[in-house]
Amino acid sequence: MHPDLSPHLHTDECNELITLLKQCHTEHNFLKFFGTCNDVDRAMRQCLKKERLDKRERSKQHALEMKKRLKEGPKEQL
Repeated sequence: MHPDLSPHLHTDECNELITLLKQCHTEHNFLKFFGTCNDVDRAMRQCLKKERLDKRERSKQHALEMKKRLKEGPKEQL
């Protein structure tokens, strides 16, 4: 299964692939079951995976920064 394919959740690159996949499924409503749209689907899944891994890395970096700030303690104010 795919994650939510709403446009506001993804980059322009992935949104373009999502649109192509939906268009392919609309144009080939029967042939899609025989692999007609598989190339577009693979490209879209690869793009979504890249997005997910990038987001995961950003989240990890943010968590490390927060952990570091917590260990340092509160800043003294004058």
